Amino acid sequence: MKFSGEDFYKQFFCLFQEYVNRDRKKYDKTVKDSAWTSYIKDSFLSELAKELGFKETKREGIYAIDLTWEKPSEGISIVIEHENNIKSIWKNEIPNLLKAAAPLKVLITYVDDAKFPGKEIASRLYKDLKEANFNQEFLLILGSFSMEEPTDWIGYLYRPELTYQNLIFCSNMLQAESSPGRKAWKTRKSSQAVAT
Repeated sequence: MKFSGEDFYKQFFCLFQEYVNRDRKKYDKTVKDSAWTSYIKDSFLSELAKELGFKETKREGIYAIDLTWEKPSEGISIVIEHENNIKSIWKNEIPNLLKAAAPLKVLITYVDDAKFPGKEIASRLYKDLKEANFNQEFLLILGSFSMEEPTDWIGYLYRPELTYQNLIFCSNMLQAESSPGRKAWKTRKSSQAVAT
């Protein structure tokens, strides 16, 4: 059974809340230092893969992809890149993901709080995928740079027919008033698709 980008984001978002709630002090400490990549890639995503029944491998030789998730009967199902520096995604992470043979490509990165929810990044990626004649699912997960709250995420799902939409869950409404996610939530409608 194919695991969709929408399935991935829903599980990512909901299970991340649970993951943080188990040890909020660790989250608060990690979000402010260089251990963030390890917290997300090596800890949380590893746990998420197991929870969803995927075998996780780190295959740096395959287009320098951070992670691949597979099920023995299906082969590689999901390729994942995590990058703290959004400026590098256009030359490194996105091209690497596009070369990888997997039905779902996932990029997790971060935008400045003032630019969250990153609609400009989502639009630029849409144009790049269209120019590349992309015909699979691509999930862009953007976090706010400060990640003040563990709900400061938004997903943009690109489908083979080259449309994209916001993926927002109602628990986004529970964010603290001062968080970038809460401010961004107030400026958009949760059920509105944002592209062509």
